[in-house]
Amino acid sequence: MAELQATVRARRNPAINTLDAQLQQADASSSSSSSTSSPSSLDLDDLLCRHTLRLPKPASEGQVEALRLLSRYNGALPSLRGQTILAKVLSIDASRVLVDTGYNGVVEVPRADVSIAHVHTADGAAPVRPSTSDVRPGDLLRLRVDAPYTPYGDMQLTAVREESEFKRRLAWGELRRAMEAGQPVSGRVLNDCVGGFAVGVAGFVAFLPSAMAARDTTQRVGSLQSFRIVAMDEARRRITLRDAGAAVAGYGRGG
Repeated sequence: MAELQATVRARRNPAINTLDAQLQQADASSSSSSSTSSPSSLDLDDLLCRHTLRLPKPASEGQVEALRLLSRYNGALPSLRGQTILAKVLSIDASRVLVDTGYNGVVEVPRADVSIAHVHTADGAAPVRPSTSDVRPGDLLRLRVDAPYTPYGDMQLTAVREESEFKRRLAWGELRRAMEAGQPVSGRVLNDCVGGFAVGVAGFVAFLPSAMAARDTTQRVGSLQSFRIVAMDEARRRITLRDAGAAVAGYGRGG
């Protein structure tokens, strides 16, 4: 990955070239003549910095230098802005994912924005894992470059948005694995319907038959509850549930 990304060669921004030429001309003029009509390097830098940052007063030397460095680095990798790159996951905690881009060191990405849909694989399919949020150290993530360089010295990256159909396929696969393992899934009773109840589960509307539902469960409309999947029909996108804590028989719709 690093070798592929290293093929991008830094190119100088034309605006920086123009500014440097102005600075060199100003320096040459000031050294060959005592005239004060030519602007100094500091004057030009201060003017550029104040115009860019909208500063009400003369810029400090640190502000000028930071702006010049930021302009150079952002202009050096113009082809990366808006592009998708691969970044290697180094570590993960509850709020962030640390990745190595191969360009400007380690970058933080919000944990909530990343899922296995962003993991790069040879066949293009998401890896089979217990959860869609199961991203691991060593994974290669597809991330978009918003800025090649920030004032903090790193890249600004965002996770590429997953297509809705791809997300649905991931969720369907996760539900099927839960059914095969006999694990409960979380859902909310939406409303009653012919023969039972409609339950929202992972973005799908599942069917809970009256004979497989406890009265207490069906009365808690909108509350997150546990269910077990009895059957799944992928062609019709139909999911049949039963109450996780109820026996198959002996329960009916409360009335």
